[in-house]
Amino acid sequence: MNIEQILKMMKNEIEAIEEVSSEYLVSQGNNNGFEKLVPKIVDKVKQEISDSDVLEKKVHLGHHFPDMDLILNGVRYGLELKSRNNGSWDTNGNSVFESISDEDYKEIYVFFGTHSKPEPKIKVKYRPYWQTTSNIMVTHSPRFKISMDTTESVFKNADEYNSLRNMTEEQKVSFLQEYLRNNTKGVKWFVPQSEDSLSPILIKSLKKEEQDRTLAEVLILFPQDHIKDGKGKNRDKYLRSAEYLIGTYYYYATDFRDFFSAGNKYIYKDVHFPKFVTNLNEHSEEIHEILINANSAFQTLAYQSWEEIGVQLSMTSFENDYKAILDTIGNQYLKEELQKANVKNLSDFLHSQ
Repeated sequence: MNIEQILKMMKNEIEAIEEVSSEYLVSQGNNNGFEKLVPKIVDKVKQEISDSDVLEKKVHLGHHFPDMDLILNGVRYGLELKSRNNGSWDTNGNSVFESISDEDYKEIYVFFGTHSKPEPKIKVKYRPYWQTTSNIMVTHSPRFKISMDTTESVFKNADEYNSLRNMTEEQKVSFLQEYLRNNTKGVKWFVPQSEDSLSPILIKSLKKEEQDRTLAEVLILFPQDHIKDGKGKNRDKYLRSAEYLIGTYYYYATDFRDFFSAGNKYIYKDVHFPKFVTNLNEHSEEIHEILINANSAFQTLAYQSWEEIGVQLSMTSFENDYKAILDTIGNQYLKEELQKANVKNLSDFLHSQ
């Protein structure tokens, strides 16, 4: 047998489970049920293959790439396990600078499981890791974006990916800079433009339309961090928004709280709403444009942020899913204000009142 036949058997075994136990569906930080399920499936497949084939596994604990080794007839393959609980086939990948040169893999695969709540079934896809790298995102460190359905990879072929795995740190930096120079738009603070390094950019120094779009992006990505409830309980935790702007654009503010929430509260029908509602209303046009034109990487980041809100989303309309998120947090934190103002949903403020 070859490795892809083994992976297909694993896929079939998982998808044949009519009701997956809840312990294998959980995805909370280091508590990942899919990572617990896959080794058990490997053991089951091991019992089903012919005696002439020898299959062994090695599960790696902690921060190791890939998560598991499959040794088939003496040949080592890597398996990176990824999972989502919203039906998506996109997620964050590993750091570009991750070094695995101390182990020799013939091929590294992504083995990806996804399920849509509340259905207790898992669907599985697998592909060589290099084929799934749809993009490189620069946040705290450059990371691959993983998409099981992508038709365009960061790498031309497996050889190019394998060469990156064995590069020195300096060589990886050069590869990264060349890729970003050719494949990204806007401010490339992470790519040397000259001998002098670029300085970070003060948000308030940007043109108004740039500031508006920047604010609209974080209102989409992290709405739950920007809202305050009617009782004054502080919910505006701006850390993730600030990290996103610094990491993605190298934008900074002398006071991010001031940039996100300075100004008067929003008053509608004599009812006072937090500044977040003002921002929604005043930036409706920018928000709508971003929702309609967002690329897969931005959507993936948004869906990952929204997972903590616990809403079942359709995954068919990014705009409608965002409105569902707004309506959920509105009902949670601004229910009394919305009722007094006779406003049905928080998302109604995306349109002029």
